Amino acid sequence: MKKLFALMLTMLMVLALCACGQSKAPAAEKAPTVVGGWTISEDAAITDEARAAFEKAMEGFTGVGYEPVALIGTQVVSGTNYCILCEARVIVPDAAPYYALVYVYADLKGGAEILNIAALNLGDIAETGEIKAADPTSGNLLGGWKLDRESTVEVDGALLHLASQLVNGTNHCVLCQGGKLVFVYESLDGKTELKREVTLDPGALRG
Repeated sequence: MKKLFALMLTMLMVLALCACGQSKAPAAEKAPTVVGGWTISEDAAITDEARAAFEKAMEGFTGVGYEPVALIGTQVVSGTNYCILCEARVIVPDAAPYYALVYVYADLKGGAEILNIAALNLGDIAETGEIKAADPTSGNLLGGWKLDRESTVEVDGALLHLASQLVNGTNHCVLCQGGKLVFVYESLDGKTELKREVTLDPGALRG
Protein backbone atom coordinates (compact mmCIF):
# COMPACT_ATOMS: atom_id res chain seq x y z
CA MET A 1 0.00 0.00 0.00
CA LYS A 2 2.82 2.38 0.88
CA LYS A 3 4.56 1.56 -2.41
CA LEU A 4 1.38 2.32 -4.39
CA PHE A 5 0.91 5.65 -2.59
CA ALA A 6 4.54 6.60 -3.24
CA LEU A 7 4.20 5.71 -6.92
CA MET A 8 1.05 7.83 -7.30
CA LEU A 9 2.73 10.75 -5.51
CA THR A 10 5.75 10.50 -7.82
CA MET A 11 3.52 10.52 -10.92
CA LEU A 12 1.64 13.59 -9.68
CA MET A 13 4.93 15.43 -9.09
CA VAL A 14 6.17 14.57 -12.60
CA LEU A 15 2.93 15.80 -14.16
CA ALA A 16 3.12 19.03 -12.16
CA LEU A 17 6.69 19.65 -13.27
CA CYS A 18 5.74 19.07 -16.93
CA ALA A 19 2.86 21.49 -16.65
CA CYS A 20 5.08 24.16 -15.10
CA GLY A 21 7.67 23.72 -17.82
CA GLN A 22 5.20 24.43 -20.60
CA SER A 23 5.07 28.05 -21.74
CA LYS A 24 1.89 29.61 -23.01
CA ALA A 25 1.83 30.51 -26.67
CA PRO A 26 1.65 34.27 -27.18
CA ALA A 27 -1.78 35.58 -28.04
CA ALA A 28 -2.22 36.24 -31.73
CA GLU A 29 -2.34 39.91 -32.60
CA LYS A 30 -5.61 41.09 -34.04
CA ALA A 31 -5.21 41.62 -37.75
CA PRO A 32 -6.41 44.97 -39.10
CA THR A 33 -9.63 44.93 -41.05
CA VAL A 34 -9.05 45.56 -44.74
CA VAL A 35 -11.96 46.65 -46.94
CA GLY A 36 -11.55 47.47 -50.62
CA GLY A 37 -7.80 48.02 -50.28
CA TRP A 38 -8.26 50.29 -47.26
CA THR A 39 -7.09 49.47 -43.75
CA ILE A 40 -9.93 50.25 -41.38
CA SER A 41 -9.03 52.14 -38.21
CA GLU A 42 -9.49 49.92 -35.16
CA ASP A 43 -10.52 52.70 -32.78
CA ALA A 44 -11.51 55.47 -35.25
CA ALA A 45 -9.32 57.98 -33.40
CA ILE A 46 -7.98 60.82 -35.54
CA THR A 47 -4.22 60.32 -35.65
CA ASP A 48 -1.81 63.26 -35.60
CA GLU A 49 -0.81 62.45 -39.20
CA ALA A 50 -4.42 62.35 -40.38
CA ARG A 51 -5.27 65.61 -38.64
CA ALA A 52 -2.22 67.37 -40.05
CA ALA A 53 -3.05 66.19 -43.57
CA PHE A 54 -6.69 67.22 -43.13
CA GLU A 55 -5.83 70.71 -41.90
CA LYS A 56 -3.30 71.18 -44.69
CA ALA A 57 -5.78 70.07 -47.36
CA MET A 58 -8.53 72.30 -45.96
CA GLU A 59 -6.48 75.52 -46.08
CA GLY A 60 -8.51 78.10 -47.96
CA PHE A 61 -11.59 75.83 -48.27
CA THR A 62 -14.79 77.89 -47.94
CA GLY A 63 -18.54 77.39 -48.07
CA VAL A 64 -18.83 74.38 -45.78
CA GLY A 65 -17.18 73.77 -42.43
CA TYR A 66 -15.89 70.26 -41.74
CA GLU A 67 -15.08 68.98 -38.24
CA PRO A 68 -13.18 65.65 -38.16
CA VAL A 69 -15.08 63.10 -36.07
CA ALA A 70 -13.52 59.71 -36.83
CA LEU A 71 -10.79 58.22 -38.96
CA ILE A 72 -12.49 55.50 -40.99
CA GLY A 73 -9.46 54.14 -42.81
CA THR A 74 -6.14 54.67 -44.55
CA GLN A 75 -4.73 53.53 -47.86
CA VAL A 76 -1.00 53.46 -48.58
CA VAL A 77 -0.17 54.73 -52.06
CA SER A 78 2.75 56.98 -52.99
CA GLY A 79 1.93 58.71 -49.75
CA THR A 80 -1.30 58.05 -47.82
CA ASN A 81 -4.99 58.42 -48.51
CA TYR A 82 -7.20 59.15 -45.50
CA CYS A 83 -10.95 58.65 -45.24
CA ILE A 84 -12.24 60.88 -42.45
CA LEU A 85 -15.81 61.07 -41.18
CA CYS A 86 -16.67 64.72 -40.57
CA GLU A 87 -19.54 66.74 -39.24
CA ALA A 88 -20.36 69.11 -42.07
CA ARG A 89 -22.27 72.37 -41.92
CA VAL A 90 -22.97 74.80 -44.72
CA ILE A 91 -21.81 78.22 -43.52
CA VAL A 92 -25.20 79.95 -43.56
CA PRO A 93 -27.51 80.82 -40.64
CA ASP A 94 -29.46 77.89 -39.14
CA ALA A 95 -27.94 75.32 -41.50
CA ALA A 96 -28.48 71.75 -40.28
CA PRO A 97 -25.32 69.69 -39.79
CA TYR A 98 -24.83 66.35 -41.51
CA TYR A 99 -22.10 63.75 -41.90
CA ALA A 100 -19.70 63.49 -44.82
CA LEU A 101 -16.68 61.41 -45.73
CA VAL A 102 -13.72 63.61 -46.61
CA TYR A 103 -10.93 61.96 -48.60
CA VAL A 104 -7.49 63.50 -48.19
CA TYR A 105 -4.26 62.58 -49.95
CA ALA A 106 -0.97 63.32 -48.17
CA ASP A 107 2.10 63.10 -50.38
CA LEU A 108 5.63 62.22 -49.30
CA LYS A 109 6.77 65.85 -49.30
CA GLY A 110 4.35 67.24 -46.73
CA GLY A 111 1.67 68.36 -49.18
CA ALA A 112 -2.00 67.42 -48.92
CA GLU A 113 -5.12 67.79 -51.03
CA ILE A 114 -8.80 66.92 -50.97
CA LEU A 115 -9.62 64.00 -53.25
CA ASN A 116 -13.37 63.83 -52.72
CA ILE A 117 -16.14 64.75 -50.30
CA ALA A 118 -19.16 62.45 -50.08
CA ALA A 119 -22.19 63.56 -48.08
CA LEU A 120 -24.07 60.81 -46.25
CA ASN A 121 -27.82 60.48 -45.77
CA LEU A 122 -28.23 58.33 -42.66
CA GLY A 123 -31.97 58.01 -43.19
CA ASP A 124 -31.42 56.55 -46.64
CA ILE A 125 -28.70 54.19 -45.39
CA ALA A 126 -30.96 53.00 -42.56
CA GLU A 127 -33.78 52.28 -45.01
CA THR A 128 -31.87 50.68 -47.88
CA GLY A 129 -28.70 49.32 -46.31
CA GLU A 130 -26.78 50.91 -49.16
CA ILE A 131 -24.05 53.45 -48.56
CA LYS A 132 -23.83 55.96 -51.38
CA ALA A 133 -22.98 59.61 -51.80
CA ALA A 134 -25.91 61.96 -51.25
CA ASP A 135 -26.66 65.34 -52.81
CA PRO A 136 -25.40 67.91 -50.27
CA THR A 137 -27.76 70.54 -51.71
CA SER A 138 -30.89 68.43 -51.26
CA GLY A 139 -31.67 69.87 -47.83
CA ASN A 140 -32.86 66.43 -46.70
CA LEU A 141 -29.64 64.79 -45.58
CA LEU A 142 -30.80 64.12 -42.03
CA GLY A 143 -33.70 61.90 -43.09
CA GLY A 144 -35.46 62.38 -39.76
CA TRP A 145 -32.25 61.79 -37.79
CA LYS A 146 -30.25 64.22 -35.69
CA LEU A 147 -26.51 64.20 -35.16
CA ASP A 148 -25.99 62.88 -31.65
CA ARG A 149 -22.62 61.91 -30.21
CA GLU A 150 -23.75 62.08 -26.57
CA SER A 151 -26.25 59.21 -26.36
CA THR A 152 -25.25 55.64 -25.57
CA VAL A 153 -26.72 52.24 -26.41
CA GLU A 154 -25.45 48.69 -25.89
CA VAL A 155 -23.78 47.62 -29.15
CA ASP A 156 -20.90 45.15 -29.52
CA GLY A 157 -17.75 46.86 -30.77
CA ALA A 158 -19.23 50.35 -30.48
CA LEU A 159 -16.77 53.18 -31.13
CA LEU A 160 -18.90 56.28 -31.54
CA HIS A 161 -22.61 57.09 -31.32
CA LEU A 162 -23.39 59.11 -34.45
CA ALA A 163 -27.09 59.91 -34.61
CA SER A 164 -30.52 59.23 -33.16
CA GLN A 165 -34.10 59.31 -34.38
CA LEU A 166 -37.11 59.62 -32.11
CA VAL A 167 -39.88 57.18 -32.98
CA ASN A 168 -41.96 55.16 -30.51
CA GLY A 169 -38.68 54.73 -28.71
CA THR A 170 -35.35 55.67 -30.31
CA ASN A 171 -33.39 54.54 -33.33
CA HIS A 172 -29.62 54.76 -32.97
CA CYS A 173 -26.80 54.85 -35.50
CA VAL A 174 -23.46 53.71 -34.09
CA LEU A 175 -20.03 53.47 -35.70
CA CYS A 176 -18.50 50.13 -34.71
CA GLN A 177 -15.22 48.28 -35.16
CA GLY A 178 -14.53 47.05 -38.65
CA GLY A 179 -15.93 50.22 -40.21
CA LYS A 180 -19.55 49.22 -39.63
CA LEU A 181 -22.58 51.44 -39.27
CA VAL A 182 -24.97 49.66 -36.92
CA PHE A 183 -28.60 50.71 -36.61
CA VAL A 184 -30.35 49.72 -33.38
CA TYR A 185 -33.89 50.28 -32.14
CA GLU A 186 -34.31 50.97 -28.43
CA SER A 187 -37.83 50.58 -27.05
CA LEU A 188 -39.29 52.76 -24.32
CA ASP A 189 -38.55 50.07 -21.73
CA GLY A 190 -34.87 49.95 -22.72
CA LYS A 191 -34.87 46.78 -24.80
CA THR A 192 -32.74 46.88 -27.94
CA GLU A 193 -33.06 45.26 -31.36
CA LEU A 194 -30.52 45.20 -34.16
CA LYS A 195 -32.16 46.62 -37.28
CA ARG A 196 -29.34 46.85 -39.79
CA GLU A 197 -25.58 46.54 -40.07
CA VAL A 198 -23.73 48.06 -43.01
CA THR A 199 -20.00 47.95 -43.72
CA LEU A 200 -18.65 51.35 -44.60
CA ASP A 201 -16.36 50.69 -47.57
CA PRO A 202 -14.14 53.78 -48.02
CA GLY A 203 -13.19 52.74 -51.54
CA ALA A 204 -16.80 52.77 -52.73
CA LEU A 205 -17.08 56.55 -52.22
CA ARG A 206 -13.50 57.49 -53.02
CA GLY A 207 -14.60 59.12 -56.30
